[in-house]
Amino acid sequence: MKLPKGTTFMPEGLLLNASDLQSMLENLLQDHFSGYLRIEFPGANKGFVFLSRGQMLRAFEWTPDLIKLYTPERLFAKAGEGAATSSYVLTAEMAETLAASFALESVPAGNWRENIQKGGQTGYVEFNQPFAGAILYHKGEPIQDSLTSCYGEVVCGRDGLSKLLSEGRPSVVMAGDPAKVEEKCRKAHKDLDATRPVKLKSVSGFFATKDALKIEAETAGNWGVSPKGFNLVVESLDGEWLGTFKAVTGCKKPGIMEIPLKVMQEWGVSEDQDVLVYPE
Repeated sequence: MKLPKGTTFMPEGLLLNASDLQSMLENLLQDHFSGYLRIEFPGANKGFVFLSRGQMLRAFEWTPDLIKLYTPERLFAKAGEGAATSSYVLTAEMAETLAASFALESVPAGNWRENIQKGGQTGYVEFNQPFAGAILYHKGEPIQDSLTSCYGEVVCGRDGLSKLLSEGRPSVVMAGDPAKVEEKCRKAHKDLDATRPVKLKSVSGFFATKDALKIEAETAGNWGVSPKGFNLVVESLDGEWLGTFKAVTGCKKPGIMEIPLKVMQEWGVSEDQDVLVYPE
């Protein structure tokens, strides 16, 4: 995932571990920072943390297959002994727009301007010619700034915007209807807030339900789901989807989820393994 860069806030690619990243985040919050952190994980995976006026907006991991929201702490834990980290300054409006980038969709380059402006869409457009740059849109209008011409690759001055819009050829167009983007963000945060860690306990024979997982009643009550049956999403600690399965209450131990041995074997998970769960 390649987001338009803001103005460099520190040397790019600093090697930071989870503790360093947490300290940096706390300092940025205290300094009323607007912009984002980019963390380079092993392989092609990247982490992003967005802030606006010293408020945490969103943290997510981008992989070639999907974008997954995390709490900052869970995202930072992926840094291990150290991950190359960069930070970029943006205006608050720019940061808030890019924080929703995980909910945007790729838009065909043909008639992109008409589609974004007439549709009142939010998103960003990257250009390679006549010079590299990007324009951010909020509800159909390009985001402008009277104090500067650009923030890194984000072009926001009047002259630069005019040149890109009249001469530029877009290479990437990501946009979405603001109401639909907001709904996607709300749903993602709801799932994130509802996520609970549990330890797997296999059950078989007389004590096993044949077609359902068992969760503690208090946990289900906090979710507001029916104790008689609901769908439960199960993920590994790394965010890998393991399955969606029918669940009921009945487990007596907090922090434990009972799982039929056959299902455990099908998922390829093990006894006492920690997983994350939330209602579908």
